Amino acid sequence: MRKGIHLLMFVVSGVLFSQVGINTTNPQGIFHIDGAKDNPTTGVPTALQQANDFTVTPTGRVGIGTVSPNASAMLDVNVDGLASGNKKGFLGPKVALTSPTDQVTIASPAVGLLAFNLGTAGLNYVGYVFWNGTEWRSLNNSSLTPGTIGALVCNGVTLSPSTYTAGTPYTGTMNVPYTGGNGGTYPAQSIGPVNGLTATLSSGNFNSGAGTLSYTVAGTPTVTSPITTTFPINIGGKSCSAIVGGGDGIGLGELIYYKATLPAGPANVWMSAYMPDLPVLGGKLRLDAWFNADSSVGPQSVTMYPRMVNVSSSPVKFWFSALTTVDRFNAGNYLLAPSIPTGSGTSLAPSAFVELDNGIYYNLGYNDMVGSSTPRVTGSGGSAHQEVLTMDLSLDDKWYRVYYFPIVDNKNTATTADDTRDIYLSIQRLY
Repeated sequence: MRKGIHLLMFVVSGVLFSQVGINTTNPQGIFHIDGAKDNPTTGVPTALQQANDFTVTPTGRVGIGTVSPNASAMLDVNVDGLASGNKKGFLGPKVALTSPTDQVTIASPAVGLLAFNLGTAGLNYVGYVFWNGTEWRSLNNSSLTPGTIGALVCNGVTLSPSTYTAGTPYTGTMNVPYTGGNGGTYPAQSIGPVNGLTATLSSGNFNSGAGTLSYTVAGTPTVTSPITTTFPINIGGKSCSAIVGGGDGIGLGELIYYKATLPAGPANVWMSAYMPDLPVLGGKLRLDAWFNADSSVGPQSVTMYPRMVNVSSSPVKFWFSALTTVDRFNAGNYLLAPSIPTGSGTSLAPSAFVELDNGIYYNLGYNDMVGSSTPRVTGSGGSAHQEVLTMDLSLDDKWYRVYYFPIVDNKNTATTADDTRDIYLSIQRLY
């Protein structure tokens, strides 16, 4: 009988005061549980005291760890009152979905329903997913449909940094372009080690259309560029061989520029003796030049021979067609022996290069200077003063277009002591 009286008093109290408190005589909502029974009898509990409380407000909002749930939330889980090391997270329901359209594991899922997919059944994605009314998607709204692509563009692969050295730890990025992506997922990958290097790819989603896969390449290489490393890529239903380490680092469609400045006076010298960082195509063929005479000379003087030098340790086969404003040179299925450094390493054996022209008109020309005037026929441009060379080159299934534009700058003085040879180079990957 006594228990019945207590229950009656509890109900009457709840009716009279419209608030129910468990473990507290100072309820802060329509229903309030003080888990640790540590709240004060009056006033608002501290954040630490609220940390173990459960509250329902008159408007139906629920607070866990707080007696004042945020007005914008129906459920506010607050751990501010818990000390570091004792804080807790939210653990959602865990399921093993069989596909992106699975409606059996969770029957008739509501739009917006949230769950954590374990990835142990047909849907391999691991993480929180939501139902959008048609399919399960990741929280960033990415498709969980298995990804496919139309093609991998392995001749457009780039590595940055583009070279490596045996025995020296290396970390870089290999970008592999693709086309025809369906927006679906692809798994993480690890390829290698190959030549001491491993390429890793984090899981993600293909673009809808064209995109790029970025692999991290790391390790201690066992070879030195321009010896290449080949990673077999197999993803999205397509495969190809990604060849990197050659050293040019020029992406498909990319255009790079280079300028060399050196004295006009030296004769019988290589440009590379003054400019050791000249561009190297495919890590094999260096764009160079041989100066057979002083360039501080007058019109119709040939003082430069543009050349490509094989800097690799093996023969290199390529195709080229070089055209200047005066002449043209070309060759198909051309096999160039490797370079043979001699002495200090600044001279090269004759068999190591190919001549791109039979000599460039490279001289002072009119040698005009600002401030003085020389009467000439209107429209006169002179002849045999200046040449420009354009070359198309096919190397390792890559198409390059190269421009040599050499000038002699008289520095606007009558003396030749300050003259310089200035050579502009541009290189574009066309395929």
